[in-house]
Amino acid sequence: MGFSQNRSIRFTEKTWAEIQSMARKENKLIFLDAFASWCGPCKWMAANVFTNDTVADYFNKTFICAKIDMEKGEGITLARQFEVRAYPTLLFIDTAGNMVHKKVGASRKIRDYIDLGLKVQNPGECYAATLKRYNSGELDPAFIITHLINLKDAYLPITEPLKRYFETQKDGDLINQINWNIIYGFSEDMNSREFLYLVTHEKDFGLRYTGDSVLGKINQVYSWELNKLFRIKPFPQTSWDSLLDKIRKSGFSGANAVILDAQLNLYSSQADTTKFVELAIREVDRVYRDDYNKLNNVAWQVYSMSDDRKNLEMAAVWALRSIELKEESFNCDTYSAILYKLGRKGEAIRMEKKAIELAKKANVSTKNYEETLTRMQSGK
Repeated sequence: MGFSQNRSIRFTEKTWAEIQSMARKENKLIFLDAFASWCGPCKWMAANVFTNDTVADYFNKTFICAKIDMEKGEGITLARQFEVRAYPTLLFIDTAGNMVHKKVGASRKIRDYIDLGLKVQNPGECYAATLKRYNSGELDPAFIITHLINLKDAYLPITEPLKRYFETQKDGDLINQINWNIIYGFSEDMNSREFLYLVTHEKDFGLRYTGDSVLGKINQVYSWELNKLFRIKPFPQTSWDSLLDKIRKSGFSGANAVILDAQLNLYSSQADTTKFVELAIREVDRVYRDDYNKLNNVAWQVYSMSDDRKNLEMAAVWALRSIELKEESFNCDTYSAILYKLGRKGEAIRMEKKAIELAKKANVSTKNYEETLTRMQSGK
């Protein structure tokens, strides 16, 4: 049986000076929801988190709660003071006006907000505390993980503390469990010592931990580096080619997949159907042959980008191969769409019905599939 939620966080509407005065008088930290009026996650959090009884009771009891638009009035000054650059940002301020903790983003888990409040009240775990400990020279592995989490939560750089920590570690120690945890969770620089060690010892890490996690981590870092170039205008072709060549020569077992992903994403973003299809036809069977997700994605992109019959027939081959590897509602839907575009209406309808059947078994929404089936049956 469900229970209705009828309480919410009580946000004071006083001035910032008055809010600070209240905090000093009650000897409480200030919880400041630093939001922007256009921010979707801010609105979601206001509707679904701040109105939760558990969160409301805890925050009302523990903090002086304030909610200020960072793009209006006093919010503009506060945004500069506390370096608010993304929304939502949850700030915890002490009675002297110092930032104790910062968390950027809106978690979907109610428990995360209670855990956040508990962390803020822990004298050794909040951002201000770990920063002080770090500045005093503390570099214990368990501590550095907590500090790195605080930095990432606040959207603050982690490169310098990571470098400083790993300078205390010998090469042979980088494969230890605690260091693997730090590399896996935080290493983002493909030129850092620890990442280069991971790449050159990929098999050793894979044997000690799991091959998929090691492959995924290296893939993630290389993909991040390539994605950075996507955002540069005009597109830096020379830098792009140089980075692809560096990845190709790295010795990483998944280099071909990373490079193919990047090049296909580039051509897709540039709406260059010709280059996308040419590359896909040349490389997909070799690189993605046993990856049902990648095969499905490429098949769908070709379906979306091209009306050429030969291209669509190739996409149908990839979609069917994806289904043979692992039958899922989404790849059956992709195959159905391609068949319909090829004029094979009867086969398309049967495959869309299969997608609906699989979605029901997996407890996945069938709404889009049913709409597609109706459209196909009506000949639209």
